Amino acid sequence: MLFSVDFGIIGVDFERKGKAAMLITRETDYALRTIRALSGGERMTVAQICEKEHIPVPFTYKILKKLTGADIVAVTRGAGGGYRLSADLGSLTLWDVVQVTEEECVLMECMLPGHICEHNCEHLLCHLNKELERVQQVLTAELSRYSLAEILSRE
Repeated sequence: MLFSVDFGIIGVDFERKGKAAMLITRETDYALRTIRALSGGERMTVAQICEKEHIPVPFTYKILKKLTGADIVAVTRGAGGGYRLSADLGSLTLWDVVQVTEEECVLMECMLPGHICEHNCEHLLCHLNKELERVQQVLTAELSRYSLAEILSRE
């Protein structure tokens, strides 16, 4: 299944085929849209977020739980409660959100810490792995390049 995100500065398409395959999944896309909904500074209910960004309610609860756990969003319970952004958009990047929403932030399983490749000698990394590590570094740098404040100010 192909997922796509275009968040103002970069657009990325990735196919998710395996557990360790990365990247911009629907969950990350919805998390970014949730942050965008809250970027105005006002407290919002789940229903308001979903309506504003066209996100399914069950998915939004799951995303808000992760964003709250990462101190990106704060929740106020009770009458007049809701969610508000608690992180500084000036220091929050696309990469930060990817790390919160994705289990494994790597291009391939062989890049996971401690993974032993069954196709190569333990002592030698294959040339493909070295190139993928380079690509991973470039991708991480690009996703970290701009703050969400910079990205959202271009809308």
